[in-house]
Amino acid sequence: MDAGLTVSEQIVLLGLDTRDGTPREQLRVGCAVAAAPLLRLVLSGGVVDRDGRLVAVQQPSEEDPLASAVTGQIRQHPEAKPQAWLLAVRDQALTAAYDGLLAKGLVRREGRKILGAFGSHRYPVTDPSVPAALHGELAAVVLAGASPAQGAAELITLLHHAGLHDLALPDEGPAKTVPRMAEVAAGLGPTETGGRAVSAALAAVAVILSSVPGVTG
Repeated sequence: MDAGLTVSEQIVLLGLDTRDGTPREQLRVGCAVAAAPLLRLVLSGGVVDRDGRLVAVQQPSEEDPLASAVTGQIRQHPEAKPQAWLLAVRDQALTAAYDGLLAKGLVRREGRKILGAFGSHRYPVTDPSVPAALHGELAAVVLAGASPAQGAAELITLLHHAGLHDLALPDEGPAKTVPRMAEVAAGLGPTETGGRAVSAALAAVAVILSSVPGVTG
């Protein structure tokens, strides 16, 4: 169940407080959302591992501005670490995710955005059945062992590497969620070179989180 949502939009939706739409875990959510287009580029072959570095080998469609933004960062700053690319596109990726949810009518915006801070807005969910169905799909994969669709596998992988297990299944403890989410994440990029590229892209999330005082990746 994706209701036409991108993986980034699903992450943001899961991060909203169900009572009043307050964004939660903003640093981790931002990292996961920024990593989503890079992960998609890696999985689609647009970005590959070449001698231990990620290299853009295809130009994304102009209809995918986030993929284009990530590709632009890779080509303009080939010597930079992947975490630098993610930080450069994070605000754009978050804005696109929130705007996408608003355009689809799944949330409404309340409050005022102050100094570009997403947390100064609340985004109450207008259709609770959508996040409920998303939680249901995650439960089927994580708790019941169902085989995930591609989008669900990407979502679970990003949530896992950003330490957002509680957002995936808030009523379950880490003992029930972490091992299976790790298993799904390990299943992405099955080839040797593909696996290295996926690992490099996702490791950037942990690096960003570990660099912030008080947050462990």
